[in-house]
Formats: sequence, C-alpha cells, structure tokens
Amino acid sequence: MVNHRRFFWVLILLSFQIPLGATDPNQTGETRVESILPTRPESGSPWGDSTQAIGTIPVLDFVDEKNSQKRWSDANKEYSLALDGFETGKKGIDKRREDFKKEVFYEDRYEWQKVTRKENKEKEFQKQLYELRTQTTLRLVKAMNLLDKIENPKVKESASYIDLKSGIYREYIKHQESFKNYLQVIDFTTRYIEISSKNEMEAEPHRLLALSYEKMEQTAFRSKNQELYYEFKELKKKHLLRFAELHYGRESKEYAAIEEKVGKDF
Repeated sequence: MVNHRRFFWVLILLSFQIPLGATDPNQTGETRVESILPTRPESGSPWGDSTQAIGTIPVLDFVDEKNSQKRWSDANKEYSLALDGFETGKKGIDKRREDFKKEVFYEDRYEWQKVTRKENKEKEFQKQLYELRTQTTLRLVKAMNLLDKIENPKVKESASYIDLKSGIYREYIKHQESFKNYLQVIDFTTRYIEISSKNEMEAEPHRLLALSYEKMEQTAFRSKNQELYYEFKELKKKHLLRFAELHYGRESKEYAAIEEKVGKDF
C-alpha cells in the first residue's frame, strides 16, 4: 500500500519548485485521462448531485451509548446543514445569474463593454460560489471531527455510522475536487474506499483517483522527481483500470480499449 502521507509532504515541497512555463512533452498530442473517462458519475450513483440524509442510528446498549448517540446526532446535524446550506446557496447564485442575463444595460454601447460586464459579473458569482463551498467544507470537517470522537468499536461498525461517515467524505471530496485540491481528493478518496468494501465497489472514487493521480504525475514531472512521477503514473493506471472494470464491465469493449492504453504506458 502506498504511503500517501509521505507523498503529501513531498508534494508540498515540490509545489514550490515547479518552474514557470514548464510542460510535459510526453503529454503533447496524447489522449488524456479526462478525455477517455465520463465527466460525471454514473446514473444512480451516491456521488451525483442529489444527496440523501442518513437514517437515525439505532439504539445501542453500550456503556457510552449517550455520548455516542449525541456525537453521531451532532455530526449528522452538521452534515445536513452543510447539504441544505450549499443547495440553498447555490440555487440563490444560479437565480442571480439568470436574473443578470435578463438585465439590459443601455450604457453599454459597445460589444467589449457588454463582454467586460459579463466577465466581471461571472467572477463575482464564482467568488460567491467559492465562499459557499468554503463554508460548506468547514461544516463537513466539523462533522468529521465529531464522528472521530466516537471510540466505541461496535458503534463505529454500525451501518448508520458507516453511512454517515461515507456521506460526509463524499461531499467533502466533491468540494475539494471543485477547488482542484488534488492532494485532498487523493487523501480522502483513499480513506473513503477504506471505510467499507461497498465503497471500494463504487466506480466514481476510482475515476476521481485516476484524474487526481494524473495531476500529481504532471506535478512530479515538472519538478523532475522521477520516483514520484512513475509511482503516480502506476497508481493512475491502477485506478483507471479499476474504474473501467466497475463502470463498463471487464468483458466490455470500453474496458479493452482502456486496458490497451494502459498497456502502452498511457
């Protein structure tokens, strides 16, 4: 198993060593991971836009039952607030964006003035969305911390605990992917897979890992770190194949096509 934490510390150092304007000649003209994988989760996946609240944890006859119940309940509350807050906030931003499209600014006589106004307004919307995602991730981190305080092993093995922790991680990973924080995506997606065998059987985590490892592969290349470059390349190929197996099926033509690319040291 790869020691991801070692990678994170190394890459933090590497990030300060990336030369400006550096490019990867091996990538020029090649089909990239982004172009051969779907851009969205498969239909019905828990990674989609819609999310579901977690059912109440069953009564547990343990010594620390009250503490465990309270912490689980508080974590679930933060999770629900994070989901509802982001959904409401995003709807508000989308509504303001649509309203702006309908506005007419008679003072904008030239096309360049209209384009500039549109670009500036979009930057404003993107800033609002960034701040909304930031506030949402803070709630999700708080929910994680509350769950981490539950120590009773039987509580931690319960379906409600596992479902809630998985849900929190999924939402956190989605936002980190939007932030393009690929180290966080790798770290928490790996943790997500380790929560349960059910999570490992989902295709979407492997898609996210393949994409993120490719970004890290590029970073290692620009930093001239061959060891990390080849290690990330192998991890990218591993999760690319696992995604193809789960999403398309091992006997599918899509799997065969991806397997061929991987075999050519894609």
